[in-house]
Amino acid sequence: MVADRSGASTALQAPDIVRPESTDSLPGSHQESPCSDSCNDEQHYDAASPETIGASLVPALGRRARVGGNGAKAEAEDDGAESTSSESGEACAAADASNVHLYDSFDESNSEGSFSSRRKGAQLLLRRGRRTTQHLQQRAQHLVQDLKRREEMLQKRGKKIGQLVQREVRQTWLLQQERLVTRSREMTRRLLTGRSRAWRHKWIFALVQTDFVASAFWLGRSPETYYMYSTAQICFVLTLKVVDYRVTEQHYFLLDFCFFANLCVLAWLWLCPTSGAAFNAAEGVCGLLSISVVVFRNSCVPHDFVRISNAYVHYPAVVTMLSVKMQCTGDHCLGIEAGRAMLRHLRFRDAWLAYISWAVIYASIIFLLARKRIARKQRDTLYGYFAEKLGFKEKLPKWLRPYSQVIFMLGHQTLFLAGVWWIFLPLWGQCICTVLALTVFFHNGGRFYVDHFWKAHERNTAQYVDAARLAMSQGDPPSDTAGLNGGGGAATKPSGEVAPAIQELGG
Repeated sequence: MVADRSGASTALQAPDIVRPESTDSLPGSHQESPCSDSCNDEQHYDAASPETIGASLVPALGRRARVGGNGAKAEAEDDGAESTSSESGEACAAADASNVHLYDSFDESNSEGSFSSRRKGAQLLLRRGRRTTQHLQQRAQHLVQDLKRREEMLQKRGKKIGQLVQREVRQTWLLQQERLVTRSREMTRRLLTGRSRAWRHKWIFALVQTDFVASAFWLGRSPETYYMYSTAQICFVLTLKVVDYRVTEQHYFLLDFCFFANLCVLAWLWLCPTSGAAFNAAEGVCGLLSISVVVFRNSCVPHDFVRISNAYVHYPAVVTMLSVKMQCTGDHCLGIEAGRAMLRHLRFRDAWLAYISWAVIYASIIFLLARKRIARKQRDTLYGYFAEKLGFKEKLPKWLRPYSQVIFMLGHQTLFLAGVWWIFLPLWGQCICTVLALTVFFHNGGRFYVDHFWKAHERNTAQYVDAARLAMSQGDPPSDTAGLNGGGGAATKPSGEVAPAIQELGG
């Protein structure tokens, strides 16, 4: 028995404990080392998945089945317990030292029921995991749809709020515009009354006369600094013209050459006084400004803002340039010398380029960019004034009427070329031309007043004659005549001397 036991024990030693050389050869090699109760109190299994557990247990079960076929199993276990336990202890110690996974055949044989239960538990966990995953996916989809729905609702609410705000702002703006238009009309109505016009004309007349006196005094006292006063005068007049044209909806007249010419003069005086080209451009516009006083019949009518302002955008710039050339100081003298030192054709080039720059801007806006707007809103322009109101377009031949705009620009350039010789005149010649232009300016003003008062006198006289003839035809004297005759008695006819006088007045 001892020999048999020792032999049995010897035969059972090999299959009881399997020692893999490396953890890579065992399934589930990442698990901790399982040992018997003699080595460790607990066995460690990886519960990551049932496939891993099954793969690690099947080889051990097979080995145990081969060993179980031997009939001396019970005796080997009884007789060789000490040797098996000692060898198992050594194997467990070696396994723990080398961190190698070892499987006990006795424990594996006893864990067949736990394996199946664990497998079923793993399958149950997988099914629960799938259901949980599906549930989570459905919930996530519901959340995404809910978020999209809320985002759409927020966008719709934002649009509605924006529309409401825009509608309220528009209504408020329209109400403000209506109030402004109503106030403007009321103000215009008040200004057009006889009393308001009389008050306005009186103050304008007083201011213009004061300006005449101040300009004459400053020009005689200090001609080298007169450009300072003239600059303030030009800026004030241009500001008033902008307001007047905006109120009367004639703002396209601000693109006329006279405003551009005043800006050229101010640019040379204040921005580039040492530039000879700028001086030639500023002096080149003076000829057309002097001609405009005569051609456009500027008149000295101090009480009428429209007439006097049309004159103020023409002749003050010419007088300013003359004052600077008569007695210059500082940088202005350098600019005058640089401009006059150029050849004649170069001076003409500078002046003509300044005019061409204005012509391009004017034609681009009036005939191209704002053409439809001007026609739709029926705005007045310089071209419309000449072509429509003065009737120059109808006076052209029929084959030239489609080109009336080109003819207008060529005609305006002809006026410029007629006045560009101004830059070649000596100073005394320019002074004589300025005096002649101012003489026409004052003559036009005198003709306005004389014609106005003479027409008013004729109108009043005609009314008096008509009233006298009506009284004579009725044979009844006026009520005041009855009082003069003593308050009673028969009506008397006019004497023979009065009747011929009335007829002479009426004739």
